[in-house]
Amino acid sequence: MLENNVEIKSSSELLKTVQELKNDGYRYATMICLKANDGHEFIYVLDKDYVLKTLRYFVKPSENPKSMSGIYLCALLIENEYQDLFGLVFEDLAIDFKGHLYLTPNSPKTPLA
Repeated sequence: MLENNVEIKSSSELLKTVQELKNDGYRYATMICLKANDGHEFIYVLDKDYVLKTLRYFVKPSENPKSMSGIYLCALLIENEYQDLFGLVFEDLAIDFKGHLYLTPNSPKTPLA
């Protein structure tokens, strides 16, 4: 069993861990994105029986994060949001709004980048 707050070292470890948690009955609650050390820190929040588990993963500036939408389809909404706001590009995103989930053609591009 994983601790409640786990630091993940690679995208393959992240995908594997998220899939294992889903198989164990966890639901995807949300994801938080923070600018950190020239990259971004992602905090994935999952829940089972009112107990939260967080997975922390640092995305380097040259790295495109992997989408969780292949495991939890609902993740596509927040991943598209972070593409809009931070200019990130998620690999294997189930539905990609290409920077237009929230932003209109007249909106500032990537306002939080």
